[in-house]
Amino acid sequence: MRTSPEEQALLADASQTKLERQQLNPADTAFAIQRGLAQARTRRMTSHVQLKWITAVLVTALAAGWFLLGPLGSSTPQQAMYSPPAQNWGVLEPFRELAGKNVDGNTISSAINNGYVQLVNRSVKSGIYQLTVNAVMADENKMIVLYTAQTEASQEIYSVPKTNMLNGMTNQSLGNGGISSLYTPNGKYTLYGSSTVEMDGNTPLPEQVKFDFRISSVVPDLLADTNKVKKDTKYQFSKPMEVSFDLDPKFSLAKTEKIKPNQLFTIGGYEVMLSEVEISPLVIRAKFIYEPNQKIDYKTKVSISDVVNPTEIVSTTKDGKQTKLSSVSGSGTEDGMIYSFSSNLLDDPQSLVLKLRGEPGKVYDDLQEAEKHKLELKIK
Repeated sequence: MRTSPEEQALLADASQTKLERQQLNPADTAFAIQRGLAQARTRRMTSHVQLKWITAVLVTALAAGWFLLGPLGSSTPQQAMYSPPAQNWGVLEPFRELAGKNVDGNTISSAINNGYVQLVNRSVKSGIYQLTVNAVMADENKMIVLYTAQTEASQEIYSVPKTNMLNGMTNQSLGNGGISSLYTPNGKYTLYGSSTVEMDGNTPLPEQVKFDFRISSVVPDLLADTNKVKKDTKYQFSKPMEVSFDLDPKFSLAKTEKIKPNQLFTIGGYEVMLSEVEISPLVIRAKFIYEPNQKIDYKTKVSISDVVNPTEIVSTTKDGKQTKLSSVSGSGTEDGMIYSFSSNLLDDPQSLVLKLRGEPGKVYDDLQEAEKHKLELKIK
């Protein structure tokens, strides 16, 4: 049976995901993400680099979670509300564990706890596959969709290998994004997932969003003779599917706060400036300028990008609670780099401190020693 180029690409994605499940432990995964960001910085450092976001995607395959509360099906989307922190996430409670394992987890938790979320609860079904968009959260820089994917009992669910978010009115893509998934306790027919997309902040949020996706499942092994050598796992893909929903206009009210620290620091023998930080409910972006007021060549830019490694932003709220906001993506600019971090702006942080690896190339005996040598830059 011949397969289309698109299905061949999806098969490759499925095989890669399977390999990652078998081989990567948490330490390997963290290293892979760091290496991927470094490689991305190197690839994208050109004399005229366009702003294009590279999202580090961490795919987990853990048998844990709960069944989604409430029936599947279409309903009128509820408006986003702003309320005191919620201890119980209601129908979104199954996504709490997903948030705990997601690089954007602190952003998702902050948004739900503060009521900055729109319940969608729209479903579409094709054959044995069904997907429900449970909720969405958005600001002018980022959008996060929470969904539940399911298969019927004839085939186990494998993944949601690709998603795409588009403006429902113009059919234009909203930007580049990533996917994270968590399997339910039975681990066979249901998974919870999140899909994120970063936007440039210069385009108004769409009135309607179209969520495109495909679901993959594992084709059962029909070999009756168990003594035969088991063939490679085969995967089946749903037809392209989509769910459309209106986006609550209240998300457009959240504006981006811009801070210009203009902090100079030296690292790896190079002078670097933290020139600007943008803060919105779902993302924090930090812009670095390499060797300000100096003309540097491409090779020097690459060398500097290799030693500038921001790891996290530490947020402290009024009650003294500290939250580590992970680095989630990075991209090259003409004169430096921009890094994105998760955000908890809705928790009203009183202090934000950016941390970078202090001594490039140095190997530490333990994490505590490495932490002591990190470079700290105060944002606010």
